[in-house]
Amino acid sequence: MSQQGGAYFEQGSGDLVVPAGATLDISAGLLVDAASGNVAVAADELAIPVTAAHVSKTTGADAEALTLADGRAGQVLTLALVVDGGGTGTLTPATKTGFATIVFADAGDIATLKYIDDTVGWVLLGTAGVAAPPVITI
Repeated sequence: MSQQGGAYFEQGSGDLVVPAGATLDISAGLLVDAASGNVAVAADELAIPVTAAHVSKTTGADAEALTLADGRAGQVLTLALVVDGGGTGTLTPATKTGFATIVFADAGDIATLKYIDDTVGWVLLGTAGVAAPPVITI
């Protein structure tokens, strides 16, 4: 595929092509190196990975202090408690704004977060749950 003047995605490969002499303005945040796919996190594994867009978490019988490292600007992450082993999972991101923790207590609890930057960190986009949504502390 050829394109005059600007950047384009190459059909088939999905590569972003920026021809010589062209400019690419990403200040609006339209292009994001987004994580994709799902990763399962077993009971008693406390670090929530930032390498996938969706994390399926199983909790163990005891309370779990879940951690979330800083992500990439624009990254969206959904964490879902898929198997309730009896204990709660309390998520505390390294850098966050607008909340302190999210407590996952029942299978079906879901929270979606977006990473803004290294100052603001993770912000909460929304929660849902079958019995009730996860508890948010401020």
